[in-house]
Parts: sequence; C-alpha cells; structure tokens
Amino acid sequence: MDKYAQLAWNIKEIAARDPRFKNAFKLPINGIVKDVENDTCTVEIRKDFEVSGIKLKSTANKEDNLLVIPKIGSKVTLMSLDGSVDNLCVIKVDAAEKLIFNENGLNIEIDSTDGKVKIKNDNASLFDLLQDLTNLLKQLKVYTAVGPSGTPLPDSIISIEKFEKDFKMLLK
Repeated sequence: MDKYAQLAWNIKEIAARDPRFKNAFKLPINGIVKDVENDTCTVEIRKDFEVSGIKLKSTANKEDNLLVIPKIGSKVTLMSLDGSVDNLCVIKVDAAEKLIFNENGLNIEIDSTDGKVKIKNDNASLFDLLQDLTNLLKQLKVYTAVGPSGTPLPDSIISIEKFEKDFKMLLK
C-alpha cells in the first residue's frame, strides 16, 4: 500500500469512529515537519507514517509570492484543497524558518536561521545601499579654506565601521 493509500486508510479509520466526519479529508490534520524541499514538505502524520509532497501554499508553482517555510520538527496543520489526499496543503505553521514575499518586483526575505533580513526590488537592495553609504563616508572629503580635507578622522572611521558591522549583522 503506497503512502497516500495508507494515509487515506488511517484517516478513514479515525473518521469511522465518529459519524460527524462525513468527509475526513476536509478536516484539519496535524503533523510534524520532517523535511522541506522548495515549496513542498514532508510531514509525519502518525508515528512512523510520513507523507511527502505537501504544498506549503495553495499552489506548488515555484513562484514564491508569499511562502512560509516551516522549521524542521515544528508542528503544522494541513487541509486538503479539494477533499483528496493528493492535495494536502499547510495552512498553519507553529515555527517558521523563513518567510519570503515577492510581489511586483519587491522581494523581502526574513530568515530565522541566520537572523537576517533581505529587502530589495528590481533596481536596488537595502544592503547594497548601506554598503555604498559606508564606502562613501569612509572616503568623504570636504572643501576647506586651504583646499580639500583629508579622509575622515580615526574616531569617525571607527563609528563608520561600527555602522557597517551593525547593518551587516541585520541585512543580507
């Protein structure tokens, strides 16, 4: 018996005990995430019974308009999109590893594994803009009464380098 047939049998067995469950596949199913691949995951439904190919969003089309990637080992809630076992989809995640939002050229990624955020669009990235600003500040010169100034003083360079270190700890 393949995994989907086994899952169907298990759900029907549970539902058969309670006549209120007319269509067991439309009920929420809880499980634990065992693996994530692109926009699908493998979930353990019952002890030693896993189902793979479960969608992390309503369509598995590789377009990540809004994608919440669950943490391995976290609890998720699943429902079938059409009442069949073949169309199980994650509808709730207890612990997210990553959130990805892409819409109209805007890309935002929040990654809990490295604690960093990426914000960019088709033309610019926040990380690149701050890096450019840091480089500019390190070379900043102004005109004085006796000609152009030199590069910033050491205490200014220390502050600029701290700014650079801080934004690199937050942004990717």
